[in-house]
Amino acid sequence: MPRAPMPDSQPPFADFPFDLTADETAAQVEAALVARREERTSTNWIALIRLFDGTEIPCNVKDISKSGAKLGVPATYELPSAFMIRIIGRDFVLRVNLAWRRGNYAGVRIERIAKLPVVEEKKAPAAEPASKPTPNYSSIGTRRSRISPD
Repeated sequence: MPRAPMPDSQPPFADFPFDLTADETAAQVEAALVARREERTSTNWIALIRLFDGTEIPCNVKDISKSGAKLGVPATYELPSAFMIRIIGRDFVLRVNLAWRRGNYAGVRIERIAKLPVVEEKKAPAAEPASKPTPNYSSIGTRRSRISPD
């Protein structure tokens, strides 16, 4: 039987510097993978993902930067490529695009930030009577003193 030709003996990463030790190489590769454009701030915000059909999915914002965020979302929910995030207790919403999904986490790129209008709670005017009657507590009685009158 004829044999298949042997592949090149040249390494698959021809432009990779092979004069580094394995530990240095691993550290540089890890640093390159973790490098980000902006600094991320660790958070644990409670949020709601709102799909464009009106469906809301509860989630947590694990960390955030100017351009993206990491969300904690149960893997049972399927996420579309674009959606909105409303952070509970904050006055803004985010329009985001899904960047990656791994298990219970999802990475998103922030496309737009919108400020929510502040809703002022209107208090109903309390109808104050002209004069309140003074309560009569005489039917309750008095508390006995523990000190004997000697």
